Amino acid sequence: TLNAIFRRLSDDKKDMLPRNPEGFAATFIGQIKEALANHVADRIEFVIAEDAAVYEIEALFPPHKDFPQRELVPANDKGLYDQMQIDSHVEEHFVDRRLNQDDHIICYFKFPPAFRIHFPKMIGNYNPDWGILRRDDDGRTILELVRETKGTEELHELQFPHEKRKIVAAHKHFDQIGVDYRVITDQTPDWWQQGDDAASQPKLDV
Repeated sequence: TLNAIFRRLSDDKKDMLPRNPEGFAATFIGQIKEALANHVADRIEFVIAEDAAVYEIEALFPPHKDFPQRELVPANDKGLYDQMQIDSHVEEHFVDRRLNQDDHIICYFKFPPAFRIHFPKMIGNYNPDWGILRRDDDGRTILELVRETKGTEELHELQFPHEKRKIVAAHKHFDQIGVDYRVITDQTPDWWQQGDDAASQPKLDV
């Protein structure tokens, strides 16, 4: 397979090999790994296993929790804890301007680092940002939401390729288990509205 890919390169690209074999090999293999990881993320499918592992809720969310880091912001009475750990200004603003000021919210929490969704190694395991229970505008339906807070809602604008792949795979994972998942920013006015389903998400392949 590697030989077939190499043979299809332009002559100019092939001429780079003898000039810097080590650098050429690193770039060549790196690009193939990126393309393969994108291919897997675009085409991965999830099924609900009968013997799926179950997290111990008390281990993930103990009654009292010590935070070794200082990046904490106050939560209102709907927060699972009285303070929330944040990793960016986007998360800080989302807690302060959205979650703490929304009367429809029943409960919200930040997924702890120990909560990992297991994806193939080339994609990497995924730790979502926010779990939210919210009533709709009629005050009846409880919406189970998972929200990922980023600086942009556009997949192609994210800086790191592994972030894009995890989000593509996460859409499919949550779609399968019936939980609404969406990437938002701290400025998204309708952040609680239903996200697109996995089938309508942008693809990584070009």
